Formats: sequence, C-alpha cells, structure tokens
Amino acid sequence: MNDTLNNRLENFLQQYPAKSYKKGEIILFQGEAPRVACIVKKGIVKAYNLSSAGDEKPVCFHGVASLFPGSWVFGRVPSAIYYYEAFTDAEIYCVPPAEYLEFIRNDPDLLYAELENYVADDVGKTMRLNALQHSRASDKLIYTLHYLAISHGTKIKTNVAEINLNLTHQDFANLTGLTRETTATELNKLKNAGVISYGKHSPYRVDIVRLNGALNDQFIAELKLL
Repeated sequence: MNDTLNNRLENFLQQYPAKSYKKGEIILFQGEAPRVACIVKKGIVKAYNLSSAGDEKPVCFHGVASLFPGSWVFGRVPSAIYYYEAFTDAEIYCVPPAEYLEFIRNDPDLLYAELENYVADDVGKTMRLNALQHSRASDKLIYTLHYLAISHGTKIKTNVAEINLNLTHQDFANLTGLTRETTATELNKLKNAGVISYGKHSPYRVDIVRLNGALNDQFIAELKLL
C-alpha cells in the first residue's frame, strides 16, 4: 500500500479507539465472538491454533494495517476461528465492522489494496502448506524460511532479506511441527552453509540465492515478492 493510501486509511482509523496489548497477551480467544474489527496500528499479532495435545500451531502473522479476524468481519463465521496473540507489544484499532466495510467499499483504491493483501496472504498460506508437506526436517525449515523471507522479510541489500519477526528456535519448531532440538540442529546447519545468519539479539537474515539453491522446486524459487 502506497503512502497516499496509508494516509487515507490512517485518517479513517484515527476516529476509533486503539487498545494496547503487551507481548504474549491474548487479543481474541478461539471461539470468541468479536465485537469489533481489529486493525494493527503498531506491532505484530500472531494467529494460531492448538493441537489436541496443547501444542501451538501458528497460522500466520499480522503486521501494521492488517485486518483480523477477516473471516468474521466479512460474515463467514460467527466467531474467531483462531487465537490472536500479541507477538510483540501492539496497538490495535477497534472499528465497527460495518463502518470499516462501508469505508473500503466507497474507496476503490483501498478496496483493491485489501484484495492485494488477501492475495499475498493466500500466497503465504499456500507456501506454509507446501513447507509442512515435506517429510525431511531440513526441507520443512528451508521452505518455511522461504515463506518468511517472502511474506515477512525486508530486502536490506542485494539478495539478502531480513525477517521482521523476532523468532526463537521454539517458534520455528511450532511453525514446522518439529522438535526444538531438531530445529536448532537444522538451523545451525543452514547457518554454517551460509543460507542464514542470526545471533542471540539479531534477526534472521536469509541469503536468497543460497536459499533458492536449496529449494527443490524451480517455480517456487522464482517467486519474487521482495
């Protein structure tokens, strides 16, 4: 979304209250009937499910200007189908859904931008599904890193993307369905191979050329949204 559209959206949202959440605080519970549409003002929100054993299964991450829960706002479900948690400290605009929908319906450019957001979200979810379908732990992580670089990465120099999420080994384990120990081992192998770099207090950086070389799919490797 360009600056002009961002300003139009921000001017609309500023008439509504914004609620603050600390990292780790639940914004919406699964099964809860929301009262308002939520749009991220600051921070990152994680959507996830829980397995029957209580294991966290992340679905996606929502950044600034993202709307959730979209399925409820557009009248497809009566309640939230996932948990929504502040992945970082966050501020969330609370907007009556009918007023939000009327606003974007009356602004074709913003409506198209919303469509683009859903297309990008759909691409991200199919990439996540593709990553999970691989049987080898190394492939699960390689494809997950590719998804994160495409969906949540910032190009910081030629062929290098920085992932804009402060992820731990446990986060990667939750994203891939692997154990934390296996995840740590495989990430270290990728670090030694120069595919990724990271530190205790530094974000993950991905060498796109080397990552694409590790992918076993030419067409997915050619996907370029950076």
